[in-house]
Amino acid sequence: MKRMRSALPLLAALTLVAASCVAPPPPSHLTRLWISEQGGDPIRGLATEDGILVLADPSYEVGDLFDIQFPLANSVVRDWGELARINDNLGVIRPLSARLVEGRFSEAIPHPDDQIYLAIRDDNDEPVFEPVETWHGGEYGDFILPPSDDARTIASRWAGSGLYVQRQSRWRIVGMLSGLTATTQRGGAAEAVGYIGLREIARILPEQIGYFEHDVLPLRPDFEFGVPLQEGDVDIDALRQNP
Repeated sequence: MKRMRSALPLLAALTLVAASCVAPPPPSHLTRLWISEQGGDPIRGLATEDGILVLADPSYEVGDLFDIQFPLANSVVRDWGELARINDNLGVIRPLSARLVEGRFSEAIPHPDDQIYLAIRDDNDEPVFEPVETWHGGEYGDFILPPSDDARTIASRWAGSGLYVQRQSRWRIVGMLSGLTATTQRGGAAEAVGYIGLREIARILPEQIGYFEHDVLPLRPDFEFGVPLQEGDVDIDALRQNP
């Protein structure tokens, strides 16, 4: 009995170590964007190592300016970004002055045994990862079963959110919620929510991302040093002319 008691603290310590190896949900999927000077509802963007991915819109043009908000510690930082590339499905927005928390892409599409997680937010606006399953095992394409019964609500509310898998205790992006829904019954209720997978995302990315060649951005007094941003601290026109 004495030996059993002495082993309990060791077991508890091992449990704590194992729990600490599981990475918390990344904040990269929380980026919100507005088309500059147009207002309206925010667009959800996915901050990645190549810029902020957004769902394409026919009204977007290369060079469009976006107002960006993203979380940093216990506050929200504001920046501006310029639409650098766009195709039929996705656009890439490059921040002008802020260094965002960047999500990394997975090196491979999800394996059938991989657990996929949808990044959403709870009622307290905190990041939550909901485990999801592929619809009919991917037989009908890139669709997932929503974490709730209302596929249309999930699709409209969380379009642009990231899908992740965990690899070697790190979260990797494997897709982005598209906002489409599907059903196997004519006129029936929506059963699944579509997403844009890695194969389609790869079409808008450069052949090789320069991990060691990221833009050297100017220091920001607000989130670099904790000093509130003042008028003139970020010269948008100068940044757009001299990226």
